[in-house]
Amino acid sequence: MLVGGLLLAGPPASAAPPPAEVQAGETGSTFTALSTVRVLDTRDAGKPLGAAGTVTVDLAARVPATTTAVVLNVTGVTPTTPTYVTVFPSGGARPVASSLNLTPGDVRPNQVTVTLSADRKVDLYNNSGTVHLVADLAGYYSTGAGAKFTALAANRVLDTRQDTSVGPGVARAVDLSAWIPASATAVTFNLTATNATADTYVTAWPAGTPRPTASNLNVPPGDTRPNLVTVAVGANRAVSLYNNAGTIDLIADLTGFHTPDYGALFLPMSPTRVLDTRDGTGGRTGAVGARQVVDLGLTTKASITATAVVLNITGVDATAATYVSAYARGQHSNASNLNLSPGQTVPNAAVVGLGSTRDIQLYNNDGSVHLVADMAGAFAVLDAPVCTTDCIYGWGRNGADRALGTAEAVAWTSVPTRARLTDVRAITGSMWGTQYVLRADGTVVAWGNNDSGQLGNGWKAGNGGGSVAPVRVLGLTGVTAIAAGQLTGYALRENGTVWAWGWNGTGQLGNGGTGNSSVAAPVPGLTDVVAIGSSWGTGYAVRADGTVWAWGFNSQGELGNGSSATHSSVPVQVSGLTGVTEVSGDSGGEGVYALRGDGTVWAWGSNYYAQLGNGQACGPSGSGLCSSRVPVRVSGLTGVTAIDAGRYTGYALRGDGTAWAWGSSYRGVLGNGVECEQYTPACASAVPVQVSNLSDVTQIASFGEGALALRADGTVAGWGQDIYDTLANDRTYTHSAVPVPVQGLSGATAITADYYTAWALVPNP
Repeated sequence: MLVGGLLLAGPPASAAPPPAEVQAGETGSTFTALSTVRVLDTRDAGKPLGAAGTVTVDLAARVPATTTAVVLNVTGVTPTTPTYVTVFPSGGARPVASSLNLTPGDVRPNQVTVTLSADRKVDLYNNSGTVHLVADLAGYYSTGAGAKFTALAANRVLDTRQDTSVGPGVARAVDLSAWIPASATAVTFNLTATNATADTYVTAWPAGTPRPTASNLNVPPGDTRPNLVTVAVGANRAVSLYNNAGTIDLIADLTGFHTPDYGALFLPMSPTRVLDTRDGTGGRTGAVGARQVVDLGLTTKASITATAVVLNITGVDATAATYVSAYARGQHSNASNLNLSPGQTVPNAAVVGLGSTRDIQLYNNDGSVHLVADMAGAFAVLDAPVCTTDCIYGWGRNGADRALGTAEAVAWTSVPTRARLTDVRAITGSMWGTQYVLRADGTVVAWGNNDSGQLGNGWKAGNGGGSVAPVRVLGLTGVTAIAAGQLTGYALRENGTVWAWGWNGTGQLGNGGTGNSSVAAPVPGLTDVVAIGSSWGTGYAVRADGTVWAWGFNSQGELGNGSSATHSSVPVQVSGLTGVTEVSGDSGGEGVYALRGDGTVWAWGSNYYAQLGNGQACGPSGSGLCSSRVPVRVSGLTGVTAIDAGRYTGYALRGDGTAWAWGSSYRGVLGNGVECEQYTPACASAVPVQVSNLSDVTQIASFGEGALALRADGTVAGWGQDIYDTLANDRTYTHSAVPVPVQGLSGATAITADYYTAWALVPNP
């Protein structure tokens, strides 16, 4: 059986050249979707392709001269023996890879992304017996105008097993308007058919357009079969799926979309074997057992800005009915890419998004199976220019959706690195990996996670997915300030209104409801606002009359109005405060601070770590005041010009350039040289203490377990925990209880930080 499996999945890869590495700086390609057109059908001439035979498909009349690769749906029809088919650039050496694996009498398709030869031709090779081949052209990649790609962790957008199966001659529309932006031109999804009652085929095409003479899936009764589909979207961002005969259940898992507005460019490769568990290619030998993960080890096979890879994955000689899932390291997927019966050898193409490690994993659900993977290309962010004016530098944790804004797939960095955006006025971020940038023209762009629509671009991505490339927050102009909650964005416009978008589970949007929104909308009832702020689940606004208004989460009294309600979905006034100029909430904890025009600071919310700063500690050794639902004054602070809220610590900047802190002292987050190793109420200061060795501070920015100070000379110093390199000192310290210099940064005019990541604005780098 193993010998047959070797034949069906293509020859062993031991003699294959090493995979070509995708180099940053290469010219990438954009995608143009076509109305599906048949470009090959050997049945028309009545002559199947014989053993070791090759047929050439000339696409010169179908695609422009700038084309680098095409997307074909290739179907093998009634082969006479077990065989495999390889699709490759015409005239070149046939690669050690297979595109399609067939058993006698079967009809099976597979989507193939293949590089074109210079004369725009591709070759299709059949290994054994005879077989008819059909090829349908779905689109092409070129160096001309087209659409870029945004990879998504698999999002299940259709499962008819949960409602009604698709009957004979019936088309089911799949509404993707919640999952892709209005600018999207095409989508890629894994389409699986199951529970077929008759021999049938399934066709995917743009909704609202004529159904083409083509098929994407061919399914016999009782079988479960997947195929990757790349197709243009039609009216209202919908795709239609047609079933020809019998009844069938259809499952669609969305893995990405193409839009001209933003995304990654495609870098095609000659098909290259990167994994074969039969012979150890890729570092793994032996069949993959039940519920095991195989690391493809793609770190050396894509540039540091790669966001996804295109693979053909083949399962060989499964011992049990099973499915195989492909996903980025550190994630998990309930979607399947391969479905196998015992003894089967089955291929399917997959577009798999990459995380910060640029590795993917393959999961086998049951029994054991050999796995083979051939890589046909990668998507990478290559076309953004280097920033030259009004730039931001980031350091610390980068995360799967590249929090630093460099598009580089590194887990974190201790070196401040220049992001690609120009004309930046402000940046803010959330602990859950979404960043917002205010630009000089008053617009806002965002990147990072988008599972609640917090990018504000009109779509959402389940499973923690998002966009590496900056996207426009729709509907916002004239913005003067921005803020970020846990999964919510806020913007203040020059007309004094506040706009919000993203997660709304406890009323963070302030619109009276709890439904999320992927587009920005005004917070009703708020006018004449001059400043905004946020904590992880609550929004704040300072009005021109000096009053403060709050909405959202209220577990520890974050609303500040004395209420014990769990939340408010509309703005309520914070009690007893007037003359306020600034408000700051903690993105990771439950404390809030307000600065008044008289230079005093007021606090409300949690006091578990003495972060109210009013001299009263929580617990048996103190007064028992563990929270306050109305503002109380922070003791002893006058002449304050700026504030910032840390996780369990408050910070203030005085007019004399000194910095002050109160609350938790875990690992030196107070910056006064005192530290302790317990995260307890006893490890805290209930009154402000001066941060050591700083007398020329112009701004303070807190991160999860520490803070940064911008000095008058444009340098930055930091203190506290350095678990994610937020101190930017190349791990000289694991933590520091006194300020230490941020290395490699000068000329900064502003700083900010979220829980894990920090940024500095440098006008003239």
